[in-house]
Amino acid sequence: MISTPVRSPEWSLTLPDPIEALTWSPDEARVGAAGVDGHLWILDVAEGRVLHELRPHSGGAFRIAWHPRDALVASSGQDGRVQLWDPNTGGNITSFPVGGKWVEHLEWSPDGTWLAAGAGRTLTLWNAQAGVALELKEHPATVSGICWSADGHRVATASYGGIRIWEPVHGKLADTLSCQTSLISFAWSPDGRWMVAGTQDLSVNIWEQPFRPGEELAMKGFANKVRQLAWHRSGQYLAMGGSDDITVWDCSGAGPAGTEPTSLQGHSDTVTTLDYQRAGNLLASGGADGLALLWNFKKSVSPLREFQLGSPLTRVLWAPTGLGALAGCADGTLQLLRSPEG
Repeated sequence: MISTPVRSPEWSLTLPDPIEALTWSPDEARVGAAGVDGHLWILDVAEGRVLHELRPHSGGAFRIAWHPRDALVASSGQDGRVQLWDPNTGGNITSFPVGGKWVEHLEWSPDGTWLAAGAGRTLTLWNAQAGVALELKEHPATVSGICWSADGHRVATASYGGIRIWEPVHGKLADTLSCQTSLISFAWSPDGRWMVAGTQDLSVNIWEQPFRPGEELAMKGFANKVRQLAWHRSGQYLAMGGSDDITVWDCSGAGPAGTEPTSLQGHSDTVTTLDYQRAGNLLASGGADGLALLWNFKKSVSPLREFQLGSPLTRVLWAPTGLGALAGCADGTLQLLRSPEG
């Protein structure tokens, strides 16, 4: 039982679809939301109201991603296409097919030059000058994750057998990190030092960069598959789900090998989503228990704030400056949670 005072959200509304994905505009004035059944919305943050409802993806939506600088929103879903939208008008700018029916992964490069989409065994790279510039099909199985390097010069993909690191400008494979199992989650540390992936066999693999064969780490013994991974902005701390508790590893110095992690206990059911502030030290977590919790484990292993949403959380996502976080739920509830200073 946690004694953290329960807080009220800044606003709350209920959308007609379970929330599948969330995205913030760079100025934090608007947000985008994607529903499981394919609906897409642009919302005003100050008032918590829908500005535009976009034409849905047939079959369902997977991702929505705001350009890091411009008024441009990308979305993907089960119809095998990426859609590009004008968030000011709600109008569709263009769309393009991707090499698979389900486009499950969608990530802008940090400077917005490239948009990477993963569908089936293909990584598709799009930019404003060339349109679809590259289709990288050299994956042995379905792409299960996409991460950009902090400088945007490389993009990495996870699938069965390991991680592949690509150079978009040259369209070539730069490196491969092997793993003899399926990877189901993937995150690259902000400082570029570590790549980490949850696996099908209830473990987490970590590769230090530059990679030297034989030096990968494997963390085992999780109760569930680890689908939730979140890096602190410094690259020092890695938070993981995989159970009712959150596990935080210190990856500084020689790394996490041989060390004990910190356990954050506050959820009464499985942790379903994690996100660290981009400009702060707070970790947001959501669980199947309908709770959203805010943490700063360097100050306390107890949560700083608790929000009761009443439905299992599907996504939490901090605003770019970290002044608040969006929380989305399986019943379509969307709330804005304000943070304490952390």
